Amino acid sequence: MANPALGAILAMTAATISGTAWSGEPMPLRLIAEPVGTGVRLQVVGSSPVACEARYELEVAASAGGSRSVQRGSAKLKPGRDIVLATTTLGGNSSDGWSATLSVEACDGSHYKQVKSG
Repeated sequence: MANPALGAILAMTAATISGTAWSGEPMPLRLIAEPVGTGVRLQVVGSSPVACEARYELEVAASAGGSRSVQRGSAKLKPGRDIVLATTTLGGNSSDGWSATLSVEACDGSHYKQVKSG
């Protein structure tokens, strides 16, 4: 890894999942954070063993400069196919702090959130 400090930050990244009547089935949409240069790339990735539609909202906030962005959408998932629905890259010094919250209405109508920060 080119930036050991960033690796340590991402290793400590907190990931939590909370749900409202979430069935516990594999999450059709998930949030992935990976180091890139001195920043971090956040991706919303969808996959499902059956054809279905899920809705999502991704909220990303960076402490440096107080920036915040929100993206909403829906995903028509096909069996056995991963799809990248959104990609956001935060550059600069990721140790300045960031957080990302993925809120999902899953294929079965249940809801869950996935939170990552660094």
